[in-house]
Amino acid sequence: FLLFTLLLVATVLVYIFYVVPFVPSKKRVIEHVLKLADLKNGDKVFDLGCGDGRFLIEAEKKAKIIGSGYEIAPLPMILAQINKWVNGSKINLYMKSFFKADIKDADVIFCYLLPETMDKLAEKFKTECRKGTKIYSHTFSMRKMEPVKVWAQDKKLKLPTIYLYQI
Repeated sequence: FLLFTLLLVATVLVYIFYVVPFVPSKKRVIEHVLKLADLKNGDKVFDLGCGDGRFLIEAEKKAKIIGSGYEIAPLPMILAQINKWVNGSKINLYMKSFFKADIKDADVIFCYLLPETMDKLAEKFKTECRKGTKIYSHTFSMRKMEPVKVWAQDKKLKLPTIYLYQI
């Protein structure tokens, strides 16, 4: 009980200081984004703020990707490790800030982060990603970059707006 309480407190502190809450993407949204992304075997796919790892695990089921997830909150990271183990996944999980992630080799980056955080990441994307890198953002736009495509919210299918940015 004490360990769980400590993990919970640490997770809450991360949310307070980093302003990035753990809100998992729904399965239908993940499937939608993966369809849009049309991943190929060998693609290097990054999930910044990967939470419980579900996006990368589903991506790995669709194509033989090389997945890397970054999560700083302890409780979601433990869930990600459990999901990885249960699914026999080979994704790489890192418990560190995605601001410190090495993203230069990314083919595809997935984010479900608040606009303020996306804006902070814009400069990192522009300076570190190679030409052609695709960045998919679930629900929130990046105000410091212009999207190349926007898929509008579909209330009937319960799908959020998806933004695609490309370096």
